[in-house]
Parts: sequence; structure tokens; C-alpha cells
Amino acid sequence: MDVPATDIDALPAPDWLTPSGPRPTSVGEHRITVRQDWWYRAITSRQLPGTPPATPTLTRAEVWEAGTDVFTLLWRTLAWGSGHHLRQNSRRLDSIEADPSGVEKILTEAAGRAGRDPERAFAAFRPDRHNRIPGLGPSFFTKFLYFAGGGASDHPSLILDRVVATALRNRCGWTSLHRIGPWPPETYGRYCTLLGRWAKDLDCAPDELELALFAG
Repeated sequence: MDVPATDIDALPAPDWLTPSGPRPTSVGEHRITVRQDWWYRAITSRQLPGTPPATPTLTRAEVWEAGTDVFTLLWRTLAWGSGHHLRQNSRRLDSIEADPSGVEKILTEAAGRAGRDPERAFAAFRPDRHNRIPGLGPSFFTKFLYFAGGGASDHPSLILDRVVATALRNRCGWTSLHRIGPWPPETYGRYCTLLGRWAKDLDCAPDELELALFAG
């Protein structure tokens, strides 16, 4: 049975989402321990383009530093998003190895749209019910869309994963939002619009709210 779509335009910004510290510290220094040796071996053995992560930890700011090199950005995004857990990453790299030029086109298209139109950027990875890069679903490719902003405080594309979605559903009133996805492009667009509005209401950056939702 379909759940009626929540009118998110009527959802107020929860007071508990208000950031408590400066963004360069709370967001930029959000640090994850990564398996750098595994990523180096897995990427170089497949002769994939881009530079593998070279440090045992990655902050959000260090992922942003990948700049316009879409493969380096993808490797840092995947490593940051995976942490110690490498499940599915061999499959992801195998699918990229099978068509690196095709993947590069998808990444470039998505990164180019991420700063202007989150919904269309999402659709570059998942235009229908299938992911264009096998194994790379919304919980990971929305991280790529977010990091493609290079740390700009007004970047509209944000991370959406099951933790964030569950917080929005259980604690913020978006009761029609599926907890684990996969979500269609229009839902991602609505999510980014909602956090953008809340950020204006709370006088902060949208990614500060995403991090607060993730942290609970």
C-alpha cells in the first residue's frame, strides 16, 4: 500500500538540528579511518585512472581537495564512505574497470550538474530503477555529488543514506520517505530543497544539517 507523499513544504526546521560549532571544524574535519592499502592495491592492480587514497584517514575537507579529477574524487568518496567496511567495493571497481571511459562520462556529467540541479545530477547515476554503474547506489553516489561541490557552503547536492533518511522520517516528520531507498531522482531533489530551506531558516549551510541528521 502506497503511503501518501508528505507535504515537506510544511515541515519546520527542528531546533535540535541547529549547528553548535563552526562549519570548518564540525563538517570539514569530519574524519573517517580508511583502508588505504586495500584501495591502493585494488585501484592500481586494475590500472584505473586517478590517484588512490594515500593516508589512513580522510576528512571531508581532504575529499574536497580532489578537485575536478573525477576518478580521484570517486576513490576518496568511496574510501571515506566505506571506512573499514569494504563490502561491494571489489564489485564496484570491477564494473568501473569494464568501461572506464563510460564511467568517466557519467561522473563528469553528474559532477557538472551537482552544483545546479541535484535531481538531474542524481538521474545521471540512476535515471530509472537501475544504477548506471553496477554496485554504486544512491547512498554512495550522493556522496560523490556532495563532494563534487569542493566544500562550497551553498552547494545544493547533499548526502542521502539510510541513516539520514531514517532521521528525517522518525524525527522530522517526513513519514513517506523510505528509510533505505533506493529513492527516485525527484525524492532526492525534494530532500536537497528541504535542507536548503531549513539551512536558510537556521542560518547555516545545508551540509551542517545533513551531518546533524546523520549524527542524530
